[in-house]
Amino acid sequence: MFDIVTIGGASRDVFFITSKGRIIKDPHASLKRLIAFESGQKIIPETTEFTYGGGGSNAAISFARLGLKVSAMLSIGAEGTGSLLVNQLEAAGVNTSHILRSREHHTALSVIVGVPGKDHSAFLYRGANNHLAIHDWRSIKTKWFYVSSLTGGSTDLIPELFAYSSAHNICIAWNPGSQQLEMGFHDLARYLEITDILILNRNEAEKLALSKNNRAKVHDVKQIIESLALSTKGIITITDANNGSYCFDRTKIFFQPAIKSEVVETTGAGDSYGSTFVACRFLGCSIEYSMKMAAYNAANVIKNIGAQKGLMNFDALCARIESEDD
Repeated sequence: MFDIVTIGGASRDVFFITSKGRIIKDPHASLKRLIAFESGQKIIPETTEFTYGGGGSNAAISFARLGLKVSAMLSIGAEGTGSLLVNQLEAAGVNTSHILRSREHHTALSVIVGVPGKDHSAFLYRGANNHLAIHDWRSIKTKWFYVSSLTGGSTDLIPELFAYSSAHNICIAWNPGSQQLEMGFHDLARYLEITDILILNRNEAEKLALSKNNRAKVHDVKQIIESLALSTKGIITITDANNGSYCFDRTKIFFQPAIKSEVVETTGAGDSYGSTFVACRFLGCSIEYSMKMAAYNAANVIKNIGAQKGLMNFDALCARIESEDD
């Protein structure tokens, strides 16, 4: 029996960090920003990093470091890149018996181009991530599922997953991806109703609230929570970048300020926050302490390049919090 099984994506991540990029306003959309480079220029990045990512993989590594017994349900290629990814998960203590190896589709690839300390854009090849399937749900023995973004044909797992979880009293933490949110609230409502922990960033939460009611007030996170409050039986967590994070537990709204940190690269901060919060709740921590642990882990992730390098273990996180509080 596993404590938690993650379901989502896994990828080979290649980072190019260069100060040659410029952050500019989009002339056609005032609230959007662009990363711009000189046309025709050959750019040699100051920093290049080859690592691994994907929501399902990131969360699995996080749970393992926090001491949970975890298995990852992923779809990756049968080539060498996929084998290296499996080796990396196993080295971290993640069970890999539920990983599919595809001979038809390559392991997903992400190329992330970032400007130091500012922002990044990612070029994504979904590959095998689009083809995750579970042929025998009965073989999966777990107390929790942690579900991150699913793409392509993998989204077909959602009704199966929620039906199986309901039938076997398995709790679900869900961080729906863009393809799920595109379905809109009314198509997601029956799944949200039985979600134990719903994890969203502010943009995702706004999108979900407006798809429920296009006149919903979304000027601040508390208004968004009020709009979504009756959507799920469980907890709602919303991260708002350096503005902090919020949690609603059916009775009150909690707030956690963002932890000040050097920002090297922000990829994986959301995965770190969500998985740490869920792990701490699983281990019996209060909502306030779970939010604080999640905030500190996310702050450490963004001090590093890649989504997994900065993930901390439970004791290190506790020690960090105690040292800051003294």
